[in-house]
Amino acid sequence: MMIDWTADTIPFEFETALSQPLEAQLKSEPNEVGRYLQQLAYRISPYMDLPGDVKIHVHYVNKDTVNAMATLGGHVIIYRGMLERLPDENTLVMLLGHEIAHIKLRHPIKALGKGIIISLALSAIMGQSSDSVVNVITDTSMLTLLSFSRDQEQAADEEGIKALNAFYGHIHGATELFEILQQAQQQNAIDVPQLLSSHPDTESRIERLNEIADTQRWTRHGATKAIPDKILTIIAGDKQRMSREVNLSTP
Repeated sequence: MMIDWTADTIPFEFETALSQPLEAQLKSEPNEVGRYLQQLAYRISPYMDLPGDVKIHVHYVNKDTVNAMATLGGHVIIYRGMLERLPDENTLVMLLGHEIAHIKLRHPIKALGKGIIISLALSAIMGQSSDSVVNVITDTSMLTLLSFSRDQEQAADEEGIKALNAFYGHIHGATELFEILQQAQQQNAIDVPQLLSSHPDTESRIERLNEIADTQRWTRHGATKAIPDKILTIIAGDKQRMSREVNLSTP
């Protein structure tokens, strides 16, 4: 598609400039969970063949929301509610690999819409600096509401499982991630996570990952690595603190 090609020509520094207002909102006192997620992203990134100008910034948000998302400027947002559902670091690596893949493939910029993409492309062609495009997006809330197509989600799945295999030498955690989310949705009537929202047929998605594994002859199972106890303890404490704050604010 012409719009996809146009989006690919937009310098990543323009994305970074556009994401500055959102980054300011997300910035908070660094904590152990955020540092752990960022370090894990650093370790995964070399296996994902990212362009040299792309930097990944992971943000931990202490909310019950069962979700994770990628947005402009290399930013990945992971909510506590999502982390609570993950049984091990393997599934977390699949999750991070999936979100990093969206950034690598420029899906956030492509999700902005034709008008904004054309404006950014014209700015790049005219040689304008990244600072000059900051006001192209006036509603920064839209940056956390970006929606990716089925094809984009499938491409991110494929990049994610490839990174997972390269990282661990097996793919345990790939299909498990989607099985966990699907089960959580059915058991608890939670809102549909972004990871599932554009793919109602999760079974087909899992089958596709299994097909890739068979074609590549990847090992399906291997050693799992636990999420560090210190991180789990902090997450549990964050949940308790959030619950207390909600109770105190309730009349």
